Amino acid sequence: MNNEKFLENRTVLITGAGSGFGREMAKGFAQKGADLVLNDINLKGIEETREIILKSVKSDILLVKADISKVDEVKEMSKQTFSRFDNVFILVNNAGVRGVGKRASSFSLSAKETEYDRIMDVNLKGAWNMTKIFHKKMKNQSYRPIAGKIINITSCAGTECGANPLIGIYSVSKAGLIMFTKLWALELGANNITVNAICPGIFFTPIYESREFIKEWIKLRKVSLPIDRVGETTDVAGVALFLASPAADYITGHNLILDGGMTCSINKL
Repeated sequence: MNNEKFLENRTVLITGAGSGFGREMAKGFAQKGADLVLNDINLKGIEETREIILKSVKSDILLVKADISKVDEVKEMSKQTFSRFDNVFILVNNAGVRGVGKRASSFSLSAKETEYDRIMDVNLKGAWNMTKIFHKKMKNQSYRPIAGKIINITSCAGTECGANPLIGIYSVSKAGLIMFTKLWALELGANNITVNAICPGIFFTPIYESREFIKEWIKLRKVSLPIDRVGETTDVAGVALFLASPAADYITGHNLILDGGMTCSINKL
C-alpha cells in the first residue's frame, strides 16, 4: 500500500482506542490523513493515544469517554462527533473485555452472571449500539463508491476451531460479533456500506496480563503457530488500513483471520 493519504477529510471513529489494537489503528489511520474520534472508558488512555499521534502527524482528534454498552452514552457520543465532524467514514468496533476484574478467564458454566453480562454488554451489545446509532448518518454520506465502512475486531476464540473453554463467555461474544458482521453486511450493502471483521489469534495486547503469561499459556495449551511468533498490534493495524482503503471497496461480510496459521494448525490435529 502506498503513502497516498486516502483518508484525508474523512473521519475514523475507534472504540477502545486507549491502548492495544485501538491505539495502533489510530496511529495508522492518522498517517493516512484521517481525523479521529477516539473512544474509551479510560480517558487517560485516549489522551495518551492522542499525544503519541500528534508527535508525528497532524490530525483533528476528538476524545470521547463513554461506555458503549450504554445506549444513552453512545447517543451522546454521536452528538459530540457530528458537532465536530461532518462524517464518520470508518467505524471500528474494537472495544472489548476478556473478563471482569481478576476473573480474566473462566469456564462458561462457572462464570458469574455479572461477568456474563459485562462481557456480552461490551463485546456484543456495545458494537450493536455503535453500529445502530452511527450507520444512520453513514448511509447518507455522499462518498462513492462506498459511503462508509465498518470494521469489527473479533477473535479466533469465536471461530469453530478456536472455541476456548478457558475464556468461554468471551468466545461466545466474539462468535456473535462474527455473525453480526455477516448480518450487517447484508443489511447495509444497499446503502453502500461495507462491513468486515479482523479476527486476531494470539497477540501481545494489554488484555493479557503480560507477554510471559501468553508464552506460558501457549505452552500449556500446546498451541502451534506455523508462523513462529506471537502477533503484534501493528499486524492488526495493517489489515485495518487495507480494509479502509479503496483496494477493499468490493469486500464485505468477511471475517479475516489473522493468526499466523494457528487455526489452520488446529484443524489438522
